[in-house]
Amino acid sequence: MKPIYLELRHLRTLLALKESGNISLAAKRVYLTQSALSHQMKMLEDQYGLALFERKTQPLQFTPAGERLVKLANEILPKVIDAERDLLSAKQGNSGELRIATESQSHFDWLIPSMDKFREDWPLIDLDIVQRYETNLHSLLLSNHADWITVSEIENSDRIIHKPLFSYEIVGVCAKDHHLANKSIWEAEDFKDEILITHPVPDNMLDIFKRLLIPNKINPKRRLSELTTAILQLVASKKGITVLPYWAIKPYLEKDYIVIKRITENGLYNNLYGAMRESDANTAYINDFQTTVKEQSFSIFPDLIVLDE
Repeated sequence: MKPIYLELRHLRTLLALKESGNISLAAKRVYLTQSALSHQMKMLEDQYGLALFERKTQPLQFTPAGERLVKLANEILPKVIDAERDLLSAKQGNSGELRIATESQSHFDWLIPSMDKFREDWPLIDLDIVQRYETNLHSLLLSNHADWITVSEIENSDRIIHKPLFSYEIVGVCAKDHHLANKSIWEAEDFKDEILITHPVPDNMLDIFKRLLIPNKINPKRRLSELTTAILQLVASKKGITVLPYWAIKPYLEKDYIVIKRITENGLYNNLYGAMRESDANTAYINDFQTTVKEQSFSIFPDLIVLDE
């Protein structure tokens, strides 16, 4: 019998396939291209001489051989993660402080599940949120007022490390009977005479202003609200329009009182990075938080796009 080389990466991929139900979403979960994931699974199947799942089913249907490996993944991977975390804790200590700052309050829609998971894994880490909207969030790192931040632009500094999280689409939102609901694509001019409802942050921290409205010299009236839910209720009541990440809006689309529109013909996309001080690059719990955020985000919001390292 020829040797079989089953690796942890194979188990992670199989588990992602089982949980997501299709190859495209699983590839995002393990940060591979769809073709790279398919190649990895084909090589594994060739080693065993067995099919692991049916590729033409939705969701994927695993063969008995595939189910056996999924069972193994569920047994082994949590133990590996716990062991790695224990080793890092033993080396560096398992107590400390992690202060988080974000560019937008809407980011907490996807950060909260990650924070909940992190607290389970690192109960002795003091997790805190820095509620300061700085023009340049990197200054919070350099002034030691935050330890991990989410940013859409990379700062050219040898004192800061940026690690990719994901890319996502930003969409326009209006009430079903709003006059802009008849347009399939919104351009800069469509915002000119509208009330734009946003979170209370400066113009230069909002992508819609930075990348579309300011370059086109358009400055619509603004109305501010702290909560994403409140913003969407105001939009549904025709008090204005808004622009938000698609993942933040998707849960509300099922309620059928708002519609979304692509912004510009090519769409408006944003990249998101987690950033930390270079001096914290080897701090176990900060790196684990970065990993947790990526894993939880792709698990909960499958429409995210993999952002290359």
